[in-house]
Amino acid sequence: MIQEETLTLHWQDSKPGVSDEQLERLFERFYRTESSRNRASGGSGLGLAICHNIVDAHSGKISAKHSPLGGLRITVVFPLFHSIG
Repeated sequence: MIQEETLTLHWQDSKPGVSDEQLERLFERFYRTESSRNRASGGSGLGLAICHNIVDAHSGKISAKHSPLGGLRITVVFPLFHSIG
């Protein structure tokens, strides 16, 4: 969704979701929501931390909350810059 000064992107999925405690830690490096996961079974816990760094480098904001579908909803907001000249 493009508004006057921002571009907002939303992604959401269905179950399974994450707990409130996990939600607060999703953007930490090496954090995995499932303790049973390891490098052999997939995932290093870097994906959302990398997303956070990319969004931050572009002066944006990224957040996570519970989705109405039962899973996770990720929102990214970027400021829109107007070219001069």
